[in-house]
Amino acid sequence: MNLRNIFQCIKDEVKKRQFEVRFAAPFFFLLVALFRCYLESQIFATRPYFSYFVALHHILWYFTVILYIILITHLILKVAVEKLLWLMYGAVLLLIPIVIVMIQGKPMSASYLTGSFQEIVGHIFTIYFTYERNLPLTAEVIVIFIGMTTVGYLYSGSLLRGLALGAAIYLGGNLLAISWIGQVPNQKAVFIVQSMLQNHPFMAVVCAHTVTLFLFITTNRAGLIKGNSRYLYLSAAIAVLVGCFYMTVVTMSGWFTKPIDIFLTALPFWTTAFLATLYHYRQQVPLGRWFWVIGLTVLFFQCAVLGPIYFHIGAVKPLTALQLLILPLRPQ
Repeated sequence: MNLRNIFQCIKDEVKKRQFEVRFAAPFFFLLVALFRCYLESQIFATRPYFSYFVALHHILWYFTVILYIILITHLILKVAVEKLLWLMYGAVLLLIPIVIVMIQGKPMSASYLTGSFQEIVGHIFTIYFTYERNLPLTAEVIVIFIGMTTVGYLYSGSLLRGLALGAAIYLGGNLLAISWIGQVPNQKAVFIVQSMLQNHPFMAVVCAHTVTLFLFITTNRAGLIKGNSRYLYLSAAIAVLVGCFYMTVVTMSGWFTKPIDIFLTALPFWTTAFLATLYHYRQQVPLGRWFWVIGLTVLFFQCAVLGPIYFHIGAVKPLTALQLLILPLRPQ
């Protein structure tokens, strides 16, 4: 039995249980991502730093990457989004770096890509051999590249298209891994902003935005957003107005003082207003239950990230006993 026949047998078996497989995929991905985060930040870290916000930061970043993988696979191979949810079971590959550091007996200190443009390009095209901190990830990204190239070939029958998919996923994943935005005193990010948040709470908020964006695009590509476009635009306009009202109130009250914090913390208000308006016009915009499941799940994660921050948990200020339970240790 050749590789294509094996792949076809797997596809046939999955098709029989496609609802269960697709429904369970995000939960499986969530659990594996959380497990990887715990091992990386608590068990194999030079200095343990696992916490509530560390977990949210890592999990939401991983979800951003897998959503990108699903989207780019959908666009290149012309396969329906819902038929690609099985890719989330590839989360097992997240454990490859853990196995490597276990074998080496070394701590793990992987991070976003930093440096000059030339240095970052060098890190990407040498598969991290010039970026010592991320060397444990080298085998993982090679396996992902080979795996997705194979998936592309098996779906399309074209080696060229398979290689295009593998390259697009590798390069896109690395672009997402660049330290694009960071707050003072982090001087290594491409864009430096003034924020009252500590690193992991800040990055969890940023990742909540990226996941929301990618999920919206994915949901749209899956055909779950349909109906009278007039009401969709109206819902978006009302969401913007509600967000602007929130930012005005926050600015005048001094609840948050840094512009980036004021802008980023408006996210749940935008989402709530958008979903509430769509629900009000549900007769004109008949969205299915899966749209609402996805929308409310996104809102849940936004609130999980920003809920504590509204009470300034995760802000750069003296920590209370409660905050110490959900924040990483401060750097010495």
